[in-house]
Amino acid sequence: MSTTVSPKKGGARRDLFLILGMLIGVVALSTVLYWAATSGRVNLPALLGTKNNGDLISPPRPIAELALRSLDGQAFDFAKQKPHWTLLIPVASHCDAACEKNLYQTRQTHVALGKNAGRVQRYLVSKDGAPDAAFEQLLTQHTGVQMLLADPIAFDKYFADLVPAHTYFVVDPAGWMMMAYGSDHDYHGVISDLKFLLSNSRENEPSGGAL
Repeated sequence: MSTTVSPKKGGARRDLFLILGMLIGVVALSTVLYWAATSGRVNLPALLGTKNNGDLISPPRPIAELALRSLDGQAFDFAKQKPHWTLLIPVASHCDAACEKNLYQTRQTHVALGKNAGRVQRYLVSKDGAPDAAFEQLLTQHTGVQMLLADPIAFDKYFADLVPAHTYFVVDPAGWMMMAYGSDHDYHGVISDLKFLLSNSRENEPSGGAL
C-alpha cells in the first residue's frame, strides 16, 4: 500500500525547510561578519554606512594583552567583569594638565550619556605605578574611576603606534579595544559614537553605576 503526501502538507514542509534554511543562513552570515570585523578584514561601520568620529583601530586589540593588575597587585581579568563599554585612559603616576583634561572630558562624556551612563565605565591604566598624592586627591573628583597597572614593556608594545597621538580609547564589552581619540577630537563626537554603540549593543545592561 503506497502513502502519498497531500499537496497541502508538502507545501507546509517546504515552507518549514525554507524558514529553517533562512535562519541558519542568517546565523552563519552574522558569525562570518563578526569574525571579519574583529579581525580587521571588514570595516563594519563603513559597511553599514555609519560615520564614526573616533579613529578605528584595525584590527581591534584584546585588552587581555596588557596583563592588568589592580593597585593591590591582584591580577585583573577584564573578561570576568560585568559587561560594560569602557573608556580606557593611559596615565602616569602623576597627572599633568593633559591628563586632567582627559579625565574631565571623559567624565563629561560619561555624564552626557544620561540613563545609559551605567553601561559605561572608566579605567585608568598606568605603566609606572600607583598615583602620587596629588593624583589621588584629583581622583576624589572622579568617583567610580578605577586605576589599573600594566607591565611597562607590555604597555609600550600595546600602545606603541597610538600614544601620544591618541589619549583615550573605547573598549567593547568583550574586551576589544576598537576606537581611539586624541586632543583634536571634540568630546561631543565621542558622545555621538558611544550613543551609537550603546544603541546597537546587546550586552547585559547594568542596573546603574557611579560616574
